[in-house]
Amino acid sequence: MVSETTALPGYPLTVRESTLSSAYMDEQNAIARPAPRSPDALFRAMGDPTRRRLLQLLIGEELSVSELVDVLRQPQSTISRHLKVLRDAGLVRDRRDGVTSYYRIRDAGEDRDELERTLFGWLGDCPVPESVTRRLQHALRRRDDRAVGFFERLGKRWDDLRVSAFGESFAAEAFIGLLPTDWTVADIGTGTGHLLPGLASHFRRVIAVEPATAMLECARHRVAENGRENVEFHQGDLGRLPIADGACDLALACLVLHHIEEPAAALRQMHRILKPGGRLLIVEQCSHELQEFYEIMQDLWWGFDPAEFRRDVEAAGFDDLIWRPIAAHPPASSRIEAPRLFVMTARRANRAPANVSHQRTRQGRKP
Repeated sequence: MVSETTALPGYPLTVRESTLSSAYMDEQNAIARPAPRSPDALFRAMGDPTRRRLLQLLIGEELSVSELVDVLRQPQSTISRHLKVLRDAGLVRDRRDGVTSYYRIRDAGEDRDELERTLFGWLGDCPVPESVTRRLQHALRRRDDRAVGFFERLGKRWDDLRVSAFGESFAAEAFIGLLPTDWTVADIGTGTGHLLPGLASHFRRVIAVEPATAMLECARHRVAENGRENVEFHQGDLGRLPIADGACDLALACLVLHHIEEPAAALRQMHRILKPGGRLLIVEQCSHELQEFYEIMQDLWWGFDPAEFRRDVEAAGFDDLIWRPIAAHPPASSRIEAPRLFVMTARRANRAPANVSHQRTRQGRKP
């Protein structure tokens, strides 16, 4: 005969401890489970015809108190009182949106018992008067009209409102999500690091290269302000990038090549640092004759002719080239005429760059 406090062989608990532990767990499980609704409580909550009609409407739509008032043609106090009964019975849920409360039935996955499922199935099969259905459709159309009216009233001010709330770059940053997060990305000629926060928030490793000390310090400060720690900074010549061979999955140069002495050399360097099949992304100026812009920006090149630039990229060891113009949108206050822009993407081919330097036509580089 085992005593009540004797430990059983092979078990760490005594009989008494095991019994108490089991009782405790049963109590905790009972607390975690929602208390079952009694049939009387359910029938009382659904015994009123107005409450049944409310449930019928809320089976198909989430509706506000004012919408239910309009649909059922009853005073707000009456509708609110009936909704409180249904909510207290656990048959509906409510949520607030500003000053408006919306109601819906409990989701089917929220532990409905067989009685509830039967009652809701019966309610769903009951016919709704045509007049009530018409008023419901009218209420939903008015809700849509109010939403459309909001945007109609805003008109062109919508862009300003959205920019003031979210900034201008959130959409572009969202598109980065199409690329793998485990990539190593090189931002060649990073400047003040305008792209770095967005790149660092998505990619595992970012390498920023910039020859100008002041620019590089601005980039460091910008990244630190955004709390990013996965950006490496290197000061160096863009024609001799301080990055190991085959270290990167993506190399990008945004409005950089027209500032450097030998763009073709920089292209060959980007080929070197990319893994086989790595991607190249370049944003540049189309060739132009805008003297004021040229002098203000202290450019070395008057932009690039697309056909000539394509030959340079291919000669640097890239294929799968895609070129397209970019529609720039300068602010209305801008007083300087700027050249058109283009973007070119390419893939690092499994071949060495050719030692070819194409003679540029027209204006070429700055004398």
